[in-house]
Amino acid sequence: MSLDFGRGAHVCQLFKTRSEQREVTRQFIQEGLARGEYCLHVTSDPSVDDWYNAIQAPDIDVMSERIRGALEVLTALDWYQKTDFNSVTQARRLWQLIDGKLEHFPGVRLAADMRWTREYLATPELCHWEATANLIFEDVNVQAICQYDLDYHSPVEIHAALRTHPVVIYDGRLQPNPYYEAQTILANEPHLNASDADAATIEAMLSTFRKPTSK
Repeated sequence: MSLDFGRGAHVCQLFKTRSEQREVTRQFIQEGLARGEYCLHVTSDPSVDDWYNAIQAPDIDVMSERIRGALEVLTALDWYQKTDFNSVTQARRLWQLIDGKLEHFPGVRLAADMRWTREYLATPELCHWEATANLIFEDVNVQAICQYDLDYHSPVEIHAALRTHPVVIYDGRLQPNPYYEAQTILANEPHLNASDADAATIEAMLSTFRKPTSK
């Protein structure tokens, strides 16, 4: 599976194991570095060194990429900081990062482990932020993956993710998302940000993306 999604892509990865997440992150960033792009991974892990080791490859010298400013791995605490989260402020901050990097690199790749949201955001705020992010990435050479752990995140958080990303990585495949409705959410702000989805709701939605079983 190629992880070159194209200009302005905002992708949601739903994973069950850390190895799934690690493989997608590693491949996504390695492909970006090979293209000369700027790559940032925001992790909820306490140490970034394991991620730098995972990205290292025969044709990718992680230290050289870090020195030239093409590769960064930051903890969620370093990236989001201990402040009240505001979508407008965060959007401005993210856009400043992207705009600055695009002055020096042909493209930008972002991969974010979304476990940080448990500490920083209520579900309506998460939904609004993810819907807003589509506007930031629109028509610029940026690709972003938001990574949600199905065993960690609540049904309403997974519901927010499914409603706000046009493309989903799940069950080993990259697939269009029929539940995407970010434009509708933003047009009716703030009335559609909340969710009452339960485990059964999410299970029904996920069944849409599963590989058909052979008979």
